[in-house]
Amino acid sequence: MKENQYDLVVVGSGPAGVQAVLHAAKLGKKVALIEKHPERLGGAWIHTGTLPSKTMREVLAAIRSVESHVGEAWVTRMSQNLSTQSLRERAALASRDEEYIIRRQLDEFRIPIIRGAAYIENPRQVRVNQAGGKSLLLDTDFIMLATGSRPRRPSNIPFDGWRVVDSDDVLRLESLPKSMTIWGAGVIACEYACIFRALGVETTILDSRSTIMQFMDQEIANELKKAMEQLGVVFKLGHDLEKIEVNGPRVSATFKGQMVCESDLFFFAAGRESCSENMGLEKLGIPTNDRRTILVNQNFQTAVPNIYAAGDVIGPPALASTSAEQGRVAVCHAFGDETARFPQYYPLGVYTIPEMSSVGQTEEELMKADAPYVVGRARYDQIARGYIRGDSYGLIKILICADTQKILGVHIVGHDAANLVHIGQVAMITKMKIYEFAENVIFNFPTLAEGYKIAAFDAILQLEKRVCFLDGKKHIA
Repeated sequence: MKENQYDLVVVGSGPAGVQAVLHAAKLGKKVALIEKHPERLGGAWIHTGTLPSKTMREVLAAIRSVESHVGEAWVTRMSQNLSTQSLRERAALASRDEEYIIRRQLDEFRIPIIRGAAYIENPRQVRVNQAGGKSLLLDTDFIMLATGSRPRRPSNIPFDGWRVVDSDDVLRLESLPKSMTIWGAGVIACEYACIFRALGVETTILDSRSTIMQFMDQEIANELKKAMEQLGVVFKLGHDLEKIEVNGPRVSATFKGQMVCESDLFFFAAGRESCSENMGLEKLGIPTNDRRTILVNQNFQTAVPNIYAAGDVIGPPALASTSAEQGRVAVCHAFGDETARFPQYYPLGVYTIPEMSSVGQTEEELMKADAPYVVGRARYDQIARGYIRGDSYGLIKILICADTQKILGVHIVGHDAANLVHIGQVAMITKMKIYEFAENVIFNFPTLAEGYKIAAFDAILQLEKRVCFLDGKKHIA
């Protein structure tokens, strides 16, 4: 094979891109990875999004977790003694560690990292435009686009990087504001609201919608909202943003109805858009939507069959875990494994304080479909480990099909929710009925996982209530 001829060329080094090149290399294929900034391998995943924000959250969640044991005064003292510089250094260390692991894996398989911006000349050639006007032309059988996403920045928002910021800017703040207003009530907004409020910043979330996390089970989302309010986050929902004005060191946000919120920092956290421009997609007839999301089929193929796309660039769920799996499945399909499929059940993790996680259908989805179901619940204060920890908020919710008794969805808010949800995920994958789950699974005592047992028996009770006897015959209520 010629020097610049490859089986697969991948554009972008996020989780989808990295997993794609590694899996292709394990299959014995010659691969290359194109990255604009190879000195910061991993992009938003490692440097501006997932890892740094979750690291900061982990530090603050650990501090808050001791409140029931040592009291609010000690928690306040620890939070006040925690400088933004030390938090940023801890986050940077976690990012460096992850990047080192990725580089070591790429080196192990001798995968070249080519610096530059990719342009798709045709379905079999990728041009890499490099510094100084140089370019490199790569021949390839398959192309994978994994260029990720960036914060959405509407033209009417006066971003300046220190008073009006997005999720990339917020991690670069060198000092804490006394107050901040966050526009948006989704994952990014709620995660950062918890981080900044735990640091003592007066934090207000505003959104035009009346609820938070619309894609999550709303009972669980409301439980999270209560916990965040106890933390001190203020919610003002159902307001439409009109304009943002910077007045010296303060920012004024004006809403319809003449409501005005003033704060030291305005954080615009309402969505992201895909990085798919300037790659020649229009010329190739590869369609995108209004947020530049590349449209793909179930195998992650674009309109050009040998060009694939995965990760944030194809839109939701846009998680590091799902992006990596998309990259792997796409490579399997490209090289002849027709059995590879993206899993039906995958978890969503929201790293607020406390965590929230979900797998499967929500109660709102079941109600909309008029599906027969029952609900089993276990609150953390019913679980020994929960009241040992002093958890005042926490809920495990299981949705069960009333006809088949199989688990349709699991939704959790509370400490360790993003780990606990995998128990329900495995039960759903194995198609375990709730009776089998309740009778055949034993959990360590005391653990939060015991909540599954409580929720399972609660669901069974609801199932039995649906069965009644009239005239000596069994009927479904």
